[in-house]
Amino acid sequence: MLRVSLAPSKRGGNAAESAVHQLVDGLRYVPDSEAEHYDAEVVELLSPSADLPFVGICLLEVGVAVEIKSAMAVYGQAQRRGRFLIRQSQHEHLLDVGGVYLFAVCEPTPARDVISMKVVPASLVDELEFSWVGRDTRAPYAQFAWSRIFVPEEVEER
Repeated sequence: MLRVSLAPSKRGGNAAESAVHQLVDGLRYVPDSEAEHYDAEVVELLSPSADLPFVGICLLEVGVAVEIKSAMAVYGQAQRRGRFLIRQSQHEHLLDVGGVYLFAVCEPTPARDVISMKVVPASLVDELEFSWVGRDTRAPYAQFAWSRIFVPEEVEER
């Protein structure tokens, strides 16, 4: 049997996504075969809490598409703040369906323990100033530091 190894960033993202699913009741995992543009769907009304604040909305209704994005608190020898990567096609889909991002900042360990989370509608993420970058080998995407979503004290003091 052929075993395909995932890139470290993909393995880390999968670990963070799994951790979020364990921490947030009311989300259902959605496999890529069912929906390629988001990771979860709300199956039970969700409201903000101290552990999961919302930005710009008061609740998440059943059926809302949720894309889980994670970044390490720090990376590299310089210990720079981690970055979220969003794909343009995915973002446009979330805008079309009124979806949200669930951003998670994680410990820079293989387990990717979640330090802080926040829910932000795709429409508000669209207001961040970022540029889509495209390459011949990769679909257009954008990257931005977690400090564009979180106040540094929300992450660094935990």
